[in-house]
Amino acid sequence: MACAGLGARLFQTRREAGLGLIRLGKLAGVSHSTIGDIEKGRQLPAVDTVERLARALKVRASWLAFGDGGRELDELVHPAV
Repeated sequence: MACAGLGARLFQTRREAGLGLIRLGKLAGVSHSTIGDIEKGRQLPAVDTVERLARALKVRASWLAFGDGGRELDELVHPAV
């Protein structure tokens, strides 16, 4: 499955950020129940949902969805020299 691990990455990143489901939901404009379903693998999110969650968590959407590339947005904006 292309998005295997998305739920685990979302859960881990949310917890590391110190955010509950409700707070992340408000920041991302996604219902807390949807976030919980994504974390548990019960729902596969739309691309725009992944992008909103990634933006709220300050991580790259491609990393959140697929584990591709670097996690942090800074790696994209300010590549290591």
